[in-house]
Amino acid sequence: MLWGRGCTSIPRWSKQYRHLAGIAFLLLGLALPVSFVRAQAAPTPASIRVMVEGKPPMILDRHVLAAMPRASVDTAAIHHEPPAHWQGVNLEDVLQRAGAPSGESLRGHGLATIVRVTATDHYQVVFSLGELDPMLGNQQVLLVDTQDGHPLAKNGPFRLVVPNDKRPARWIHDVSTIEVIDSRTATP
Repeated sequence: MLWGRGCTSIPRWSKQYRHLAGIAFLLLGLALPVSFVRAQAAPTPASIRVMVEGKPPMILDRHVLAAMPRASVDTAAIHHEPPAHWQGVNLEDVLQRAGAPSGESLRGHGLATIVRVTATDHYQVVFSLGELDPMLGNQQVLLVDTQDGHPLAKNGPFRLVVPNDKRPARWIHDVSTIEVIDSRTATP
């Protein structure tokens, strides 16, 4: 007789709590859009973490890059595309600002140092520090934030452009981290 006419306490109980459940759902329905708007109203700015062993990490965003010496190059990302005007900063300038050795101080074991660049999708590319140094390899690598005068929207906000590479395999987009790493191994 639990669900029949003999038991009248279950319908009374369900009517009382049905009213409270309705109020709870109404409040929840009003609170969720407000928290969603708050979460969208204050997005975290896009930034790159630059880490050099033995130095404090440096955070780069559009404002920091805009204050650095600018460089540009006209080149195509893919051979069948028309050239684009890319603008940003030299990767070497970013590394020097973060405290990486360069010039005359880049010698000996420092020549076994690599620069690993990681994207938000965990794609990684590597350069040697000597390859980027103006006194050694002088390889032009730009950390760009604009293409044809507009901020990078697709595959952005930061991208590497390596104009002298025969294939754009190291043209990593959505750059999130730049690390300077000693790659020496123990010798037997």
